[in-house]
Amino acid sequence: MKKTRVEGISCPKGCRELKYKSEMTRQSVVLLLIGVFCLLMSISFLSNDSVQEDSSLNKFEVALGLLGVSSVCIFIALRLEKLTRLKCEKCLGVMVESKQIDMLLKDNANYVREKLKNSVNNSEHDCPDCAEKMRKFDLRMSDPGVDLIAVIRPHKIKEIDGCFGCDLIWLDLGEEGLIQGWNVVQR
Repeated sequence: MKKTRVEGISCPKGCRELKYKSEMTRQSVVLLLIGVFCLLMSISFLSNDSVQEDSSLNKFEVALGLLGVSSVCIFIALRLEKLTRLKCEKCLGVMVESKQIDMLLKDNANYVREKLKNSVNNSEHDCPDCAEKMRKFDLRMSDPGVDLIAVIRPHKIKEIDGCFGCDLIWLDLGEEGLIQGWNVVQR
């Protein structure tokens, strides 16, 4: 049963109070970079005198097209939903809440919740939301891309802490990037 959240949620490791931080998703960052690149290309194209004047498109038309692509990419990047997480400024751990679990883990979110629900191992940390012991479970991950790589290299196994009742997971420094960039092996 979900308990009401209180103000001043502390880091499960006891460092300090967690603070909400909003961050762009990877898709937003990629779109923003493409938009900035197109913007710089349009500026460069307009200032470049070595462009052939006898081409079917003149410098202005090409620059205008690049500027349009740039505007659309930047607009979409800034409008996409941002990831909001509770972060510890000391240990750099991240508390990922329900909606963000879905955004971060996508198709693996329910699998991770099921692993957390069925875990019998107590974590060393208390849940900052309900103050009960969190559970810990192993998450097996393979390299991004082709699963054939798993034959060559073994899976990475990370121990994840979380609270099933509060729908929270705690990620230590580096675990968030690993979960985002690797494939969860469901076994």
